[in-house]
Amino acid sequence: MLMINNVLGNVSPDVTWEDVSSAHGVHIVGGKNLVAGDSILFTGATLVLESGDKLNITIPGTGSCHLDGLCTVSETFLPVG
Repeated sequence: MLMINNVLGNVSPDVTWEDVSSAHGVHIVGGKNLVAGDSILFTGATLVLESGDKLNITIPGTGSCHLDGLCTVSETFLPVG
């Protein structure tokens, strides 16, 4: 689950998955304008992150805004050999 909530101002967040095994990020959210009180909720999908991978939430431009991000994580240990 991934939830992005805008508390203050108008904002178009950019959510990317930085896959350490590739040279570029994968855009999960981009170009969606959120006004105060709006949120985006992703459920029912699985994203497998490997060691070194990151989820980034950035806010382009300037101005006053307050954006919260929340995600659920399940860690799995895969023994070698």
